[in-house]
Order: sequence, then C-alpha cells, then structure tokens
Amino acid sequence: MSAYNKTKQPEKTLDLYNQMKMNGTEINSIIYLIAINACSKLGILSISQSIYDDIPSLYRNDHFIQNALIDMWGKSGCVDKAEKIFQSLIQPDIFGYTSMINSYGLNGMGHQAIKLFHQVPSKLLFDGTYVSVLNGCSHAGLVDEAYEIFSTIKNKTEKIYTTMVDCLSRSFRFQEAEKLINTYESHHPPSVVMLMALLSGARNNKDIEIAKKIFHRIQQHFPDLKNRLTSASILLCNVYTSVGEIEKSSNIKNSLNQIGLKKTVGLSWTETNGQIYKFRAHDRSHPRSSEIYTETEKISKELIEHGHQYDASWITRSLDKNETVSSVLCGHSERLAIAWNFVQNPKTTRIQITKNLRVCGDCHQSTKLIAAIRKCEIIVRDANRIHHFYTNGKCSCNDHF
Repeated sequence: MSAYNKTKQPEKTLDLYNQMKMNGTEINSIIYLIAINACSKLGILSISQSIYDDIPSLYRNDHFIQNALIDMWGKSGCVDKAEKIFQSLIQPDIFGYTSMINSYGLNGMGHQAIKLFHQVPSKLLFDGTYVSVLNGCSHAGLVDEAYEIFSTIKNKTEKIYTTMVDCLSRSFRFQEAEKLINTYESHHPPSVVMLMALLSGARNNKDIEIAKKIFHRIQQHFPDLKNRLTSASILLCNVYTSVGEIEKSSNIKNSLNQIGLKKTVGLSWTETNGQIYKFRAHDRSHPRSSEIYTETEKISKELIEHGHQYDASWITRSLDKNETVSSVLCGHSERLAIAWNFVQNPKTTRIQITKNLRVCGDCHQSTKLIAAIRKCEIIVRDANRIHHFYTNGKCSCNDHF
C-alpha cells in the first residue's frame, strides 16, 4: 500500500484496503494512516468520507491520524471538516498547523491562511509552514502580504524563494520575480523550478519576451534535464501560439517530435456511484466511451451557444486530419471525467475531479460555463490548487491560476 502511494497510484492502495476489509483482516492505525494518505492524494470527498467512516473512534483521537485527516479533508476540498478536526486539537503541533494553513491555501482562502500563520508559535515555524502560507498568498493574489511574510524569514530556502517567485509571477510582476531569482542565484546555483514558475506566469500573460528570455536561461543552465526542457518548450510553444506566431510554435513542436520528447499525459480521477474512474486525455478505453464522447459534443454545443470560443493556444501539437480545435480540447482528461459524471447521473449537482496536470485556460473557462449551464458545482484539484467552480459561473480562484 505504501509503495502504491509513493508511485502515485492511490486508487490501488484503496483497492488493497478494501480487499483487507473483505477478507476480515485486522486493520490497525498504521493501515488507516496509509489509507488516509491515499485519500489525500486522490482528493475525492466521497472516498475520503467512506474511509473516515471506517475509522473507529479510538483511532480518531490519535494525534497522527488527526493531523493526517486535516490534510485529507483540505485536499478533498472540504475545509470545514479540516477546521473541525484542527479546532479539536488540544495543542496543535508543527504538522497540524502546517496542514491547516495548506488546506486554506489550496482552496483559495489566503486571508485565513495568513491569519492562522500569525497564530503559530515561533518555535513551530519551519520551511513547510512558510511555503504553505506563501502558497496561500500566491493562489489568492496577496502579493504584498506575501512580501511582508517573506521579509521576516531568516533562512530562506530554495522552496521559499520559489514560492515567492511563483506569487509574483502569477500576478504578472515579472521584473520583481526576475530580480528575486537573480538575488538567489548570486549565492546559489540556478533553480529550474524557480525559472519554470516565472515562465509559467509569462505564458499566462502571453509575454513573449519574458518567455523567450527565461526559456533560454533554462536551456543554458539545465541542458540535461529533458523533462524540464520539454515542459519549458511546451510553455514557450503556448506563448508563440497565443500571440499568433504559429510558425515558431510549429518549429518547437517539430523539434520535440524529432528528438522523441513528449509532454506528460493528462490524467483525471473521479468517482461515480461509489467507484473510482481514471481517464487519460483522448481516452477511448472506457466501455461506454461512445456515450462519453456524445456527451462531450452535447456539452460543447451548449458552451458555444453561451458564447464560448475555444482557445487554440492551449493545444501543443499539430492537429490530425480528423481533428478540430474543439475536439482536441474537449478530449482533455477532466472534460471526459465531467462528461462521464453526466452520463452516469444526468441531474447530478456536484462533480469532483483530481488531475495530475495544471488545468489549461480553455478548460478553466469551459468548466466555469458548464457549472453555470448545468447548475452543478464542479471541484477540480489540479497540480497546483483546488478550483471550486460554482453554479454562478465563477471559480474560487477568481481566475488567478
């Protein structure tokens, strides 16, 4: 079970857990901790609730399990339940505080994250606590508040610098972000994660000059990190496409194909009727895939009727003969997961999805509309944060992602 968690296969961890239950195997606190950790990775509220309901009251008072539950509820998009556990702690420790701050931050509740951070005893502050509160600021656009906290940190690690750079980049304050990177590099080797944070921000703002500049820095400092170079190339490709420089974008795509580098495949997990389903981008392995794709086409028509215009700049490869911009974007893993939920339960009012990549701009805009059109709250946890798409057509991130 631990091995499955470490290799990002939480659904298999939970399969083994359920087998243990069916076989009548005694389940101790360690097994429950592993199952809770799997739920944190999966981030599906209904699954988290089912595991929680299994835990005997004796174990629910275990300090390690309580901290793990705070993390689980927060990463499942249920801050209220995380708060309830946290408030029950007689004396929160370093992990309890950090898990609760991180729960606020993931769900776009930056002000609450800052408020709790200021209540943490100084002896309990460590790298993870600072990163969690700065992430909370980053996801809520609270740049000045992040600066204030950042300035008080004596030992600034690479993670802390990176989170601050990410905060500045998300708010398109690129000169300040680059200055901070230069300050870090004056005393440390270059950080690819830091540079990627700035490049990602440049992509969101369609800033071609910053994107090219940072891409070349990554290329210069990290020529052997193929996965990072692939990700950086795709971001630069996105920027070229978004500003209409199609030829340069195509050249990057062709170069990636020639050297055999491929972007990470998008994966999404969702739960319907008590069962976990995993979808790949453009997946047709599901036995009811024809119904799923019929539903995606139906949703696509509704989106267009409500004024949605598909954004081709989020497509990072050449279209095949039988493909269109809409068919490629509607084939993203979370769009298939959303469609499957409606196939299973046409009148559903709540959908929850976890995906391995950052949600693209077109999917973000589309999901806001889908939630409004279908009057269904949709919660998507991507690689960076949790998006709560409400039935009023807005997202908890306020488009700050």
